[in-house]
Amino acid sequence: MTWPAEPLQREWLRGLVHEVARSEGVDPLALEALGVTETDLRPAVGASCEVGPFQIMPRWAEVFGLDSPAQLWDPRINAIAAARIYKAGLRRWSERFAKAAHNPVLRAAGWRGALDRETFAAVAYNWGQAPLAFSRASDLRAVAIPRSTAEYAVRFNRALRGLRAGSGTPRGRSR
Repeated sequence: MTWPAEPLQREWLRGLVHEVARSEGVDPLALEALGVTETDLRPAVGASCEVGPFQIMPRWAEVFGLDSPAQLWDPRINAIAAARIYKAGLRRWSERFAKAAHNPVLRAAGWRGALDRETFAAVAYNWGQAPLAFSRASDLRAVAIPRSTAEYAVRFNRALRGLRAGSGTPRGRSR
């Protein structure tokens, strides 16, 4: 369930996301692209009970030392959690992973060009097993990337490129 778009709320949330990204040491546009890809920067509850604009799973509440998973509804806490999860993916990047661009699942989803560090971190954000699966694979074409994750990578990359081009906040999800 996703709430309707509210332009004022969205602009406030974009400012908050950029502030959190700077304080957490991640690219503000990449963090915004993550939120756009997840929910188009709107409060939401996902099919697996993930919450907020960044669709954080309730189990992360314990990891981040929160008193309750309900605290993940706070937009700032939600954005901080997203930034930290995304940053963990950035840290796991290896130049070798760029070759995953030849993975047939990514190609079928529309991926073209080398896989970049930012999109790999988004893949890891969406599919937590990505860093381990990529690091263990001798041939990155053989990694069993879930189709939904490959599509997520393409949407994230488009959103990030759109933001960097200054074309406003692109829609990350198709409904």
